[in-house]
Amino acid sequence: MLNADPRGETSATECIEHPLPFDEALINVLPMAVCTLDADGAVLRYNALADRLCGGGLAKLGRLRIVGSDGELQSLADTPLAHTLRTGRSGSDVQLSLICPDDTPVSVLANIEALRNDAGQITGAVICFQASTPAAESSLNRHRDVEWLSAIVESTPECVKVVDQDGILVQMNPAGLRMLEASNAEQVEGAYVIDLIAPEHQAHWREQHQRVCAGEKLSWEFDVISLAGNRRHMETHAVPMILPSDIEGRHGYVQLAVTRDITERKRLALANSEAEHRLRNLLDALPTAVYTTDAEGVITYFNQACVELAGRVPQIGVDVWSVIWRLCRPDGSVIEPGTCPLAVALSENRSFHAVEALALRPDGSGVPFLGYPAPLRNNAGEVVGAVNMMVDITERKVAEDHRQLLLNELNHRVKNTLATVQSIAAQSFRREVGNQSYPWFEGRLIALSKAHDVLSRKNWQAADLREVVDQVAAPFQVDGHERFAIQGPAQRLRPKQALALAMALHELCTNASKYGALSTHTGQVRLTWQLAKSDDIPCLQIHWEEVGGPSVEAPTRKGFGTRLLERGLAGELNAEVRLAYLKSGLLCDIEVPLNDH
Repeated sequence: MLNADPRGETSATECIEHPLPFDEALINVLPMAVCTLDADGAVLRYNALADRLCGGGLAKLGRLRIVGSDGELQSLADTPLAHTLRTGRSGSDVQLSLICPDDTPVSVLANIEALRNDAGQITGAVICFQASTPAAESSLNRHRDVEWLSAIVESTPECVKVVDQDGILVQMNPAGLRMLEASNAEQVEGAYVIDLIAPEHQAHWREQHQRVCAGEKLSWEFDVISLAGNRRHMETHAVPMILPSDIEGRHGYVQLAVTRDITERKRLALANSEAEHRLRNLLDALPTAVYTTDAEGVITYFNQACVELAGRVPQIGVDVWSVIWRLCRPDGSVIEPGTCPLAVALSENRSFHAVEALALRPDGSGVPFLGYPAPLRNNAGEVVGAVNMMVDITERKVAEDHRQLLLNELNHRVKNTLATVQSIAAQSFRREVGNQSYPWFEGRLIALSKAHDVLSRKNWQAADLREVVDQVAAPFQVDGHERFAIQGPAQRLRPKQALALAMALHELCTNASKYGALSTHTGQVRLTWQLAKSDDIPCLQIHWEEVGGPSVEAPTRKGFGTRLLERGLAGELNAEVRLAYLKSGLLCDIEVPLNDH
């Protein structure tokens, strides 16, 4: 029976204005509760089942009383009914909790549709609902799970497909269609998958597919040829799946697979592999020993030059810190493995340059080398290992020893020669009583010898100007008197420069001791030098000034010392010499170019 609004405010005419979209006789025999609402949510019509589910509440109250998840009664505006009345949108399988007049809650599943007049305006709504039993809720949940799972499969960027035992593609999601460059599913579903596989991979794919349909879970890679003819490399993860027996009469397992396009990943992996292969070939071809370790110092790589230098084949993953059998310092003392330069480079995260060490081989021989350990870092700057390059310096050491031997022999012979010259001079001048030539000659010879000594200590590579000056001035020093005031920056001289300047300074000292400032107890020589530029050429400027001595005059003739200063330095060093004979003492300025020519 179709019941009228119990409030008595709605006439039969008004009821006709809000007709149900169903025949009245039919609505009462429907196995579900049905009622209509006006635009304000008031109940207009309902069948007996609706009133029974609501515990007689429709007849007594004329409204649906709905509570929220917190158990509190909701206003109409907060319910799904208001959403449909406001927007006209339907509600499907909406779960509602209704309250009976005795406050008993009733859980129902409702479908809500808007009612409209001829002008399309919303005039109310019709709601069909049934009691929400556990079975109904379970069916609804399953339906929602299927919809949710279908949405995931449809939107996932990976290809999801089902292939039957015969290799026919049963179903494929949109991502898979895009990988195959298919515009719609009809282009590929129902076709044999093997026809899309690259020819050289078809046999392997067929074998793996059969194993999956036999119940195995497998992963493998293969190439596909898209409908547009483009080749892509795929990685698939397949599992067996049972299809319901009523689907086209199929029984047993089919293949459910998730496949991703790894073409770019394979390209990058191949490029990295090729780069690593080229790097290894390069390192193996180097004549210099190179090896790497991980962050713990364990050997991860070594080239053939390492084997030759170490005299052994290192063990990757076993040897730690070094490929050397026993690592020593240049003096032969053993370096403990945990304190070797590479270990320090790893622990302190810094590089070392040209660390000299000695590699002892198992056969007892030793190889001197220079090490260049440095930490290896990842993109985040974290230390992930270390690399060490070892340069064999055996030939250099042999050359250095040979050169030192020659220098020692040269120094010995020069000293013997100078001693012989000194002896000859002494014998030559012995009979000439009162002749001052020998002391002068001997002084010059000694000055030359002292300069040789300075250069010998530096292996004839260079001499320090201050050391040369000190050696020249030493014979003219007097205890208790400051005969020389010497000042100037450190300056290295080439052997030729050192010898020439030593002889020139000796002549100045000799002249000062005979005629100038060093001939009195109060006299002093002020000797200074500085580095400057003359015509953009670096030069050494030496200033000699005598003070406190007797007044001097320019000589009437030029002696050996003057000629040595003015002509000798000019010829030997391309130097410029200026002499000034002042009343206060001699001034001498020497400018020596320091270019390499």
